[in-house]
Amino acid sequence: MQKNIKLSYVYNFFFSFNITSAIWVLYLSFKGLSLVQIGLLESVFHLTSFLCEVPTGAIADIYGRKTSIIISRIFSFISTVLMICSDSFTVYAFSFVFSALSYNLHSGAAESIIYDSMKFLNKEDEYKKTYGSISFFMEIARGLAILLGGILSDFRFVYAYSLALFIDIFALSSASFYKEPPIDHKSNNENVFIHQLKESFKILKERKMVLYLILFYSFVSTIDTTIYFYCQKHFENMSISRTLIAIIYGITNVLGAISSKYAYVVEKKLSKKSIIIMLCVVNIFILIGFSVSRGYFTIIIFLLSCMISGFAIPIFSDYINVLIPSQYRATILSFDSVCFSMFMLVLFPVVGVMAQNFGITKTFGIIGLIFIPVVGFIIYKLNNVKDLSEEIK
Repeated sequence: MQKNIKLSYVYNFFFSFNITSAIWVLYLSFKGLSLVQIGLLESVFHLTSFLCEVPTGAIADIYGRKTSIIISRIFSFISTVLMICSDSFTVYAFSFVFSALSYNLHSGAAESIIYDSMKFLNKEDEYKKTYGSISFFMEIARGLAILLGGILSDFRFVYAYSLALFIDIFALSSASFYKEPPIDHKSNNENVFIHQLKESFKILKERKMVLYLILFYSFVSTIDTTIYFYCQKHFENMSISRTLIAIIYGITNVLGAISSKYAYVVEKKLSKKSIIIMLCVVNIFILIGFSVSRGYFTIIIFLLSCMISGFAIPIFSDYINVLIPSQYRATILSFDSVCFSMFMLVLFPVVGVMAQNFGITKTFGIIGLIFIPVVGFIIYKLNNVKDLSEEIK
C-alpha cells in the first residue's frame, strides 16, 4: 500500500502529461470545424461521461481500481489514434466517446486507490497534504505537456498527437504495478452491480453534505474548465502564437501546482464555509473581469482562474472522501464527474454559440452575471448548515 502511494505520483504524472489539452480546440479549428461543431463534440464527450460515469465507478469498486485504470489508458490510446486518422465529424465524435470513457474509468478509481491505500495504513489524516503534493506533480506535468504540445503544434499538429500515444503507453505501464487495496464487500443475494449502485445512491441520499459538496465543486469546475478551453481561441484571436499560448498555459499549471501543494496550509486558517464562499466570489470576479479587461491583462485574470482551480482540487477531494465508505468510494466519486458532465453538457455548447455571436469576452461576462444568483443560493444553503466543520471530520 505504501508503494501504491509512491506509484500514484508516477502514474498521475503520466496521466496528466496531456500534450493535446491546450491545442485540441485549435487542432479541430485547423481541421475546418466551427466553434459550434467543437462545442457539440465537447457535448458528445460529456453526454458519454454523464451516461457512463457512475457505471464505470461501480466497475472500479467491484472489479478493482487497477483494472479500471488500465482499461482507461487503452481507451485513451484508441481516442488519440482516431483523432490523428480522422477527417470526419463523425469519427471525431467516436474519438470523444473513447476519450470520455477513458476519463470515466480513471476518475473515481485513481483517487480511490490513493485514499484507500492511505486508509489501510491509517494515514487518512495526511491525505489532504499527500493529494496536494500529487496534484502539484500533476499540474507540473500538465504545464510541461502544454508547453511541448504548443511548440510541436507550431511545426505540425500530428507530432503532438503522436507523442500523446507514447505517453499513454508510459501511463499504462506504470499502472500495471498497482496493488489493489483490500476492501470488504458485503455479501448479498442481489446482483452485485445493482447492489453497488443502490447502496451508493442511498449514501448520497442519507449524507446530503456529500451531495452538496459534489454539486458545488462540479459547478465551479465547469466554470473553470470552460474558461480554460475557450481561452485557447481567445488568445489566438489576440494574435498570440501557439507557442506563446503554450507558455501561458504552462505558467498557469505551475501556479496551479503551487496552489494545490500548499492548499492545506490555507485551509487550516479558514473555515469550510469561508473557503466555499471565497471560491464563489473569486469566480464571479474572474468571469466579469474577462468582459471588461483589455489586451494582456486578460492573461493575468486567466492565471488567477487556474490558481483557484488548483487550490480547490485537494481541498474538495478531502472534504468529499472523508464522508464516503471505501466499498462505495469510486462509485460515489464518479457521481462527482456525472454532475460535472451534466453542467458541461449544457454550458460548453451554449458558450460556443454565444462566443460565435457576441465574442468570448462578452460571453464570459454574461455567464458571470448569471453566476451571481447561484452564489446567493449556495450561501443561503450554507447558512442553514449549523457547522460545516462538524459535518466534515
